[in-house]
Amino acid sequence: MLEFLKPISENHSISRAVASVFIPQAFLKPQDIFEKTKDVIGFKSYPKKGMLKATTINIKNNNLGISNEQIKGFIFESYDDEGSINNVFKLENSKENQSILSLENRKYKNWNTFKVQLDSDLNSFSGINDFYVEAISLNYRDEFIWMDRDSSIPVAEIFNNDSELLNKKFLSSKNGTLILISQGNDENGFVYEERTEISFNNDIKRIIIDHQYVQRFGNIELFSILNKNKSFSLLYNKAHTENKKILKDILTVNSQNLIKLK
Repeated sequence: MLEFLKPISENHSISRAVASVFIPQAFLKPQDIFEKTKDVIGFKSYPKKGMLKATTINIKNNNLGISNEQIKGFIFESYDDEGSINNVFKLENSKENQSILSLENRKYKNWNTFKVQLDSDLNSFSGINDFYVEAISLNYRDEFIWMDRDSSIPVAEIFNNDSELLNKKFLSSKNGTLILISQGNDENGFVYEERTEISFNNDIKRIIIDHQYVQRFGNIELFSILNKNKSFSLLYNKAHTENKKILKDILTVNSQNLIKLK
């Protein structure tokens, strides 16, 4: 019986969804991009806008020093009716020759709503800052809470014992973490990478499933070219489908029904 198993959200178990676009260059002056972007009408739903700065912590002679270094990007935040963060749109230089454009949603409703927001933000940004794309990724975090403090998480009832991904040692543990990493080529010949981390902990009564799907392109392309006919977000559909496949493999039918997985 799963009467004490509660998804993190009322209608699903998703606590966070992040769509990322990997750009094969760093922006020399992110502050200039910020100034060009912050007042674009497509971003009017983000009331809070600010810069991202790299912070360095130095410890010398038992003294702690914190210094702000170069600006590495910017961040926009929107809020729900209760004042909690809803969407986070961010541009960040991650390496010397790479930056990441991402949309993070912390109040997930459904795939279509998320994809509409992603379309809008990427189109608004590219309208004044067209950019090259080398890869995309989609990350989901699903969470469940076991509400009964006096009983153990019934692992065998939550997770599918016939799963291709789970092993007996994991399923029989008090606390378990399993990390799965795979790489291959999809039907279009593009390289994909998939990382899944599955964990449960009886001390904090929580189950977490973290899944990331990355698709790399054979050639670097401009977003405006990839997005002909507004089809760029459709590239995320496969990643979304792979996420659902993972959940269907590792969760029992009763667990799937609890989160209305179809």
